[in-house]
Amino acid sequence: MTLPYTLYSLSTFLTYLVVHSGATTQYNGTLELVHLMYRHGDRAPINLYANDPHKDPSLWPNGLSQLTERGKARHYALGKWLRNRYRGFVNEKWIAQEVYVRSTDVDRTLMSAAVNLAAFYKLNDPKDFFEKDLPWSPAPIHTAPLSTDHLLDVDESCPRITEELDKQNDLPAVKKVIDANKDLFHYVSQMSGDNISTIVSADYLYDTLYIESLYNLTLPNWTHGVLHHLKLVSDFSFQIVAMSKELKRLRASPIIKEIGEHMQQKVQGKLSQQKMYVYSAHDTTIAILLVGLGVFNNVAPPYATTVIIELHKIGKERFVKMLLRNDTNIIEPPHELVLPGCTALCPLDDWLVITGTIIPKDWESECKSLKHGASFTMSQAMLT
Repeated sequence: MTLPYTLYSLSTFLTYLVVHSGATTQYNGTLELVHLMYRHGDRAPINLYANDPHKDPSLWPNGLSQLTERGKARHYALGKWLRNRYRGFVNEKWIAQEVYVRSTDVDRTLMSAAVNLAAFYKLNDPKDFFEKDLPWSPAPIHTAPLSTDHLLDVDESCPRITEELDKQNDLPAVKKVIDANKDLFHYVSQMSGDNISTIVSADYLYDTLYIESLYNLTLPNWTHGVLHHLKLVSDFSFQIVAMSKELKRLRASPIIKEIGEHMQQKVQGKLSQQKMYVYSAHDTTIAILLVGLGVFNNVAPPYATTVIIELHKIGKERFVKMLLRNDTNIIEPPHELVLPGCTALCPLDDWLVITGTIIPKDWESECKSLKHGASFTMSQAMLT
């Protein structure tokens, strides 16, 4: 039996995407609830290095860290893909009881969600237009100040995270990477003019170089032999966002707990009309969620990476299906994610038990500082 919604293409290209991207999904049951978390689209560099030859402000007209035109286009394409995947499941026009969208309080995530929703809620019937030349149904995007965000960016509201991140400097795996790259860090420090002495500072440098190359800006000759090595360090920086059990409990548990509670409420009939929750966030947020679930692939999440968590009813039982769409050209099908200790279609009760092992009884109490003056030298509270 197929899912109770039919997938149609908007064009020949989108037909290709649907057929070859896993948009057609078959189960002996029905889809009941969807959670999506996606990274924002392409952006300008967060910062430029001291000796950067590309400091002309006109290169980034909206400023550093802001969403670019390419980023807008990428999220618009993702919105089309999501509409095709969930056509018939989610109404063509926004309905308050169906879809709830939340973003971090950052321009690029808010704008990515807005562009994505413009594609997801693009209207085809002129009688639904509120302006004759505007085939679009607006949808609200909710957010919270970074200082009080207890869901998508918890670091500022949880002092103990700072202390636990500091401790990671002493972990053998972290020390090994730093020691193995001392010569690299020394060389790129000399050439870039910045102090590159930590995993995070190396990641920031790589990010700037990567973006400049993406936009066809000529990189200095000294970068040619080191980009691959910096990429490996950058990937490692995402592996350690929640490496310890404590960081999984503090950083990953809030969003995992909310997703689990939503699925339980759906089963209990408390969310009878709710179809979808959407979270617009960052590569760090994506990595924390995947590490917390034990399904991270140890590679920095590309732009518009999307984690999909679906609740299905098969017979009288509920199952959780998890997918990762991280191909930036949205041609390849999403990757199936299997929760450790479960199966691809994981019984909801098992999913809740397994994920529950990292959820504190009192998150706010566990977040209280155990000492004063934590330095947060790793500075993993980077929203990229």
